[in-house]
Amino acid sequence: MPSVTRRPQANRQQRREKVERKLLAATERLMSGGASFTELSVDRLATEAGISRASFYIYFEDKGHLLRRLAGQVFGDLTGAAQLWWSVADGHNPDDLHAGMAGIIAAYRRHQPLLIALNEMAAYDPPVGETYRELLTGIAHRLGEVIERGQARGLVRAEVVPSVTASTLTWMVERTCQQNLPVQPPDYDATLADTLTEIIWGALYLTPPR
Repeated sequence: MPSVTRRPQANRQQRREKVERKLLAATERLMSGGASFTELSVDRLATEAGISRASFYIYFEDKGHLLRRLAGQVFGDLTGAAQLWWSVADGHNPDDLHAGMAGIIAAYRRHQPLLIALNEMAAYDPPVGETYRELLTGIAHRLGEVIERGQARGLVRAEVVPSVTASTLTWMVERTCQQNLPVQPPDYDATLADTLTEIIWGALYLTPPR
């Protein structure tokens, strides 16, 4: 017999996720219009999202807490894009790596305002900075597993240190996207995907891309 307490908890989680999606869309709309995250009040965010101020504080302690929760959603999209390569990396096909890089760049482009806000607040809000590092560390850990699997199959160079290489490549992609996409037009993205694919493939694999 299912627990009586699980249904209310599940419903609350669903409501929270719905509110988070609304606030993510509202935050990105307002920031795309020129507002910085530090300028946005809780009242303005709530109004734009179509919720009450009271509803905001049911789920979030403050704007920093909101930003940390939204970071999880955005990095979920980034991880999903990387999975286009990770899930088929054993196939040793550079086209799969390219698909992953293109997906990551598209996700960065789509969530650019919020990612800028995360970088801004990470500098002076320790919990936001910690969340940002933890999310990137999680991505690096997953990439490290891909590298280890490739080494076990004789595809990835044996001298590559999985954890160090994975962390280096993860932060390389993050910094490249974070610094360049805000000042580059959309047609830059295809060239960036090509370049990142060449760099990562060359760093990892024994054979050049076909």
